[in-house]
Amino acid sequence: MINSRKSACRVSAVKYVLTSAGLIAMLATGAHAETLTLREAVRRALGYAPAVASATADSDLNAAMMREARAPLYPSLSAGSEYMQSAGYSIAVTNGGLSDALLTLDYTAYDFGRRLAQVRAARYQSQAAEYGIRTARAQIVFDTTVAYCDLLRTQQAGRELTSNAARLKRYVAVVRALRLSGRAFANDELKVATAENNAQLALSSAQSAAKRASATLGALIGEFDQSDMNVAEVSGLPSEPGGELSKNPILVAAQKASASAQAAEQAAIRERYPTVRLILTAGWQGINPPHTYTHNGGASYDGIVSMPLFDGGLISSHIDEATARIRAADAQRRQVDLDLRRRMTDARLRYRQARDQLALLASAQPNADDAFALTWSRFLGGGNATILEVLDAYAQAEQLRLARLDQEFAVRQAAAEGALLIGVDQ
Repeated sequence: MINSRKSACRVSAVKYVLTSAGLIAMLATGAHAETLTLREAVRRALGYAPAVASATADSDLNAAMMREARAPLYPSLSAGSEYMQSAGYSIAVTNGGLSDALLTLDYTAYDFGRRLAQVRAARYQSQAAEYGIRTARAQIVFDTTVAYCDLLRTQQAGRELTSNAARLKRYVAVVRALRLSGRAFANDELKVATAENNAQLALSSAQSAAKRASATLGALIGEFDQSDMNVAEVSGLPSEPGGELSKNPILVAAQKASASAQAAEQAAIRERYPTVRLILTAGWQGINPPHTYTHNGGASYDGIVSMPLFDGGLISSHIDEATARIRAADAQRRQVDLDLRRRMTDARLRYRQARDQLALLASAQPNADDAFALTWSRFLGGGNATILEVLDAYAQAEQLRLARLDQEFAVRQAAAEGALLIGVDQ
């Protein structure tokens, strides 16, 4: 009775261990076989890439510079105290000393719009920096999308080449059986075996390419040394690239930079104009501290009108510098517009070419498969087809299957570049 209970306990323990091991294996397999989607890859890349943080910091810097340029539009209020004795100088000059404690209000009342022009220039520059964030995000989305699609292509090619190697291995067995029965030559078997060896080499190269593509995608999302990532299939093919290039963040930033340069030129021109300042003070000012702080409390006001008459060409140089920046910014804007139009045209042409190739491949694949099947049947039936003709027909059909994967990648790459050019950043 006791022995039976011990046996039952041992059986229960073994079942528990096996169940636990099975669960652990299932969890490990699930973790290893995690499939990454394109949306998740883009999300991770945007959260990891330092380019977005750098662009954000630059935007914050320009926003602070805009606030700095806007500060002179408001009065400045300051407080200060001074005590001075100049015993070594004539009392007629120094008045015996100086003591003061003043609250000073300084305000530039009018400057013919110079400060406003400086604020506009800083605001446009800040807006251009904000579009730099979108530029960085759009580039990350493009790089991640292309890397994802490249990994998808290499994995699909690896699966196709795996099937190809398995098929050729079966063909080697068939030809070997034909040779043993006297219906094929030893040379035929060697040629098929060589084709199977080449297929294994191609499979090995495809597997290495898939590992490199996986590592590239992993680096973009912050997961290094990932050579076995699995990505989900992408359903369908994207539409032809197109859209308004005027929304491209690089072009908009160039336009803002041009507007900033024009505002900076207006500010430089207005350096020639008069400036009206008002200064108000309140507090104490006198000779010695006791008498100053008991009898000399009061206030003052001051109005200053200043205008440069001769500065050795300083203002003229500022204007010339601002004008040169306008020309450079406008040339940069036109260059960006030209590059965007050229790249969009090229992306559309590459997209259309790839779609045309896919249409041709769709019609050519059945013909190539039928040609191989017919040649293989003639070879098996003892017709006049040689093993070289069989292998040639098979290679053509296989190349068409691999070419379809390349053209699908070309379609997705061209569409991704089109999205980059119109500023898609998510």
